[in-house]
Amino acid sequence: MPSREAWADGYYAQASADWDMFRELRLRDDVPVCYALHYLQMATEKLAKAYRFRDTTTAAESLLTSHVGFGSFLTSFLHSQRIHQAFRNRSAQLSVVRRGCGQLARLVEQLAPAVGGTARPENAEYPWADGADVAAPVHYSFPSLDLRQNPHARVFLNFVQASFEEYAGSDVAPG
Repeated sequence: MPSREAWADGYYAQASADWDMFRELRLRDDVPVCYALHYLQMATEKLAKAYRFRDTTTAAESLLTSHVGFGSFLTSFLHSQRIHQAFRNRSAQLSVVRRGCGQLARLVEQLAPAVGGTARPENAEYPWADGADVAAPVHYSFPSLDLRQNPHARVFLNFVQASFEEYAGSDVAPG
């Protein structure tokens, strides 16, 4: 089995490529929103796995098969020393940011078909039953994840970018 460091580096490399693709696709009006959101979901899932392979003792088998983890990773990141310093003397604002970003992180995780299940069948990858109809991601607007209108989206995306930068510049866990 490859080392945890090798897995971490592989997940980080793929997460970075997925993040770049998300940032390109989200700016294009000629591309259905499901494609950008799919890359966002994949980038954040893989980024969380990279951190967890590098900075935890979670069983590799669990990390390789799970589609969740970004929400808890982001929570840890938002409680890190770096974020506390950035929001020094603004704890009420930080609390609102944590709540809004946490909600977005959970919604992004649920874009993976294996995560939302029947409770939240909307996903960025496969069609789902919608009553007697079938909904296709390519025709769905994902209103709960409208990153152009959500008041927390810009901050959320900035924190995702910061977590990429922190990983690249550090060998220490963010929390």
